[in-house]
Amino acid sequence: MLSVHLYSPNVILFVLLSSASLTGAQEVVTASRGETVVLPCSSPFEYSYKVNFKWSKAGETVPCNYYIEKNKTGSSNCKSRFKVNPEPFGLTITDVRSSDAGVYNCSITKVLPPPVEDKSSVIILEVSADLTVEQMNSSDLSCVDLLCSLEGLSPEQINFTWTRGSELLHHQNVPTSMNSSLHLCKPNWANGDTITCHADYSSTHTLYSQNITLTCSTKECSPNPEIPWLLIGSVVGACVGLLLLILLGIAFFK
Repeated sequence: MLSVHLYSPNVILFVLLSSASLTGAQEVVTASRGETVVLPCSSPFEYSYKVNFKWSKAGETVPCNYYIEKNKTGSSNCKSRFKVNPEPFGLTITDVRSSDAGVYNCSITKVLPPPVEDKSSVIILEVSADLTVEQMNSSDLSCVDLLCSLEGLSPEQINFTWTRGSELLHHQNVPTSMNSSLHLCKPNWANGDTITCHADYSSTHTLYSQNITLTCSTKECSPNPEIPWLLIGSVVGACVGLLLLILLGIAFFK
């Protein structure tokens, strides 16, 4: 599901500084990874005119240019996941990726009738962050390794923390990384523990969290293995039975 909302003050300032010469609508479009999103760009000219549309992102041409002439739409150079969207008029991006996020410029040029006129519109595409936590394979059965990854945001603005309930867990944190790892060894973890990874995005003061429950595939690393308790119970029962036999024997011979 996509949504369009107004600039925050910081984004407005950014656009004014970096795109002061641009005119037209300025919108922010938000989408999640894997979705299909439409970047709207309507023509300020009559659709009976011949109007060319060119898209660019961070100074690089987007592989989809199109035009309108006599109320008909034609396209050229549209490749891969990009195509023309008829209603609302604009650019469609399928299978949205984190790398698609950024500032897009829609350049609109009226070619016919003369004179040639240029307009432009700025659209910012924000791709929602995706936080995942996974338990990695470990050759040491007494230890667990967890990896927390965040996609879709700027790494220099992310701070990771790990918790178990209200307990803050020590970990290695790289300020410019998009992931964080946690290494725990016995007795600092148990099968069934719930560990939470937190990612704090300082730019918007947004906190993302994801839980994982620790699992162990061997009985040796289970906190309550069944076999040792059964063995202890059997030994105790045998000792008690032997003691009763001894007492009965003593009583009989007396």
